[in-house]
Amino acid sequence: MLDVLIYSHDLAMTEYGAAHPFKPARAKFFVELLNRFHLIFEDNQKIVEPVPISEELLYLFHAREYIEVLKKASAGEFSMEMLWAEIGTGDNPIFKGMFEFVLDVAGATYQGAQMLLGDEVRMAFNPVGGLHHAGRDHASGFCYVNDIAIAIADLRQKGKRVAYLDIDAHHGNGVQDAFYDSDKVLTISLHESGEGFYPGTGFEKEIGDDEGRGYNVNIPFRAGTDDEVYLFAFEAVVPPLMERFKPDILVAQIGGDGHKDDPLADLNLTSNSYKRVIQTMKQFSPKVLALGGGGYNVFKTASLWTIAWATLCGIEPVDQYVGRVGGMMFGPETEAGHLDDAPFVLEGAEKEACFEQARRVVAYLQKTVFPIHGL
Repeated sequence: MLDVLIYSHDLAMTEYGAAHPFKPARAKFFVELLNRFHLIFEDNQKIVEPVPISEELLYLFHAREYIEVLKKASAGEFSMEMLWAEIGTGDNPIFKGMFEFVLDVAGATYQGAQMLLGDEVRMAFNPVGGLHHAGRDHASGFCYVNDIAIAIADLRQKGKRVAYLDIDAHHGNGVQDAFYDSDKVLTISLHESGEGFYPGTGFEKEIGDDEGRGYNVNIPFRAGTDDEVYLFAFEAVVPPLMERFKPDILVAQIGGDGHKDDPLADLNLTSNSYKRVIQTMKQFSPKVLALGGGGYNVFKTASLWTIAWATLCGIEPVDQYVGRVGGMMFGPETEAGHLDDAPFVLEGAEKEACFEQARRVVAYLQKTVFPIHGL
């Protein structure tokens, strides 16, 4: 079966602004690493160009009035509705080709989801996708449309059982809101605690409403959390719920901003926990739609995505430039020759405080959510 990368150079070269931290160019660096480490040359691998989504499909999640405001803003028309929709802010600036960009991003994610409905594709990856903060009627956190909610809503209409896993350092609030009262989508987000950290949501007591009670799961971590603490909570909560839910398709937002070198988050994760999570994630469903999400150390994020791609495809990276003079220059020279990090271990009172929060969250979820699933 095919493993598909949905990518275009033009999409990767989109700029929110020179000083804006969200850089779609991460996807370009990622593809360079796939070539460098010989990870995109198998017979069952394919690169496809994204196709813009039909505007009508945006309304699977978004309000029509909001999309009209987004279109006008992209065309240079100012309105008060634009400000109420949080468009034109520092986080969500107006830039040339904005509406075309979001159509392409949502189109790439939708395209990947459609491919997974057939028998030929087992994994599709859209590195520019994963815009999990956008709300039904507003932009938020660098996200103008919620490609994830749109794709999942469509898969649900087609009768598929969908699980959503979000390992971005920021809580996936837009996706949570989309399916908060539904038991047809299992939504799990692991992230830095929203106490004093954007977007201020995603606490463990947010477990869903009505029919969705127990189908929305949050694992908020204390700032400073390292691999050991993170993996403890992940392994205690996520595999049992996924095994019980048995999704037809897993949608995974695999943002790299939980890494200890990321400038916009405060977790202490390394490639070691990231790889372990991706390895485990493969077992949850026969079909995976992976989305790039956040990550603001652009070179490290590209490196983590490369590890994710290799793991999902079952291939070991082989550096084609080892021992060569010249060749490809990629990021800081100290990081140019390898993808994996050295282990990092938090110690002392700070480590115990991180573990204490993780144990409390796990215990709460095992007490309140697990019985709903017969665990």
